[in-house]
Amino acid sequence: MDIRSTVAVLMGRGENADAFTELADRLALDGHRLTVVPDGAHRIPAVVETRVPGVPFVLLGSDTGALAALAMVGSPAVRPDGLILLGLPLLHVPVAGLPVEEPSPRTLPDLPILLMHGADDEVSPLPLVRMTTRTAPRAELGVTPGGHDLLAGPGRRSVAARTVLFLESLRDC
Repeated sequence: MDIRSTVAVLMGRGENADAFTELADRLALDGHRLTVVPDGAHRIPAVVETRVPGVPFVLLGSDTGALAALAMVGSPAVRPDGLILLGLPLLHVPVAGLPVEEPSPRTLPDLPILLMHGADDEVSPLPLVRMTTRTAPRAELGVTPGGHDLLAGPGRRSVAARTVLFLESLRDC
């Protein structure tokens, strides 16, 4: 099967690659390749290596990984075609005992962006995320049942479905 898009995943606090297995399996059914990028000093080169010429390239960040993805958008080496931000943390509330170290975004970049957020997220309340999306004309916000852990919560199938739709929309551009 041809690769339809590549997705580089930046994990958040307390997450490991296993958290993305179900999403990766679902995306693979439609020809989208998801690669979890390890933390560390070589993160940007590892992200760039996931690219496949001629197909959309997307950064997917979960929790503080979403903040890292937003920070990488400005790197000339990365240049994503879109962003998927899961549970974007806009408050400095610890998760898994770890604080937020990256700054919260003041605005979102002018790229196609899918934000997925739990309706009952106490780490980053939904009204704050709604306010942030007002600064990005190409952003869409999907709200799922549950809290901050979107990949294990009751809305995980919705996250996968919306992600596939978003990736397909990038191919149509």
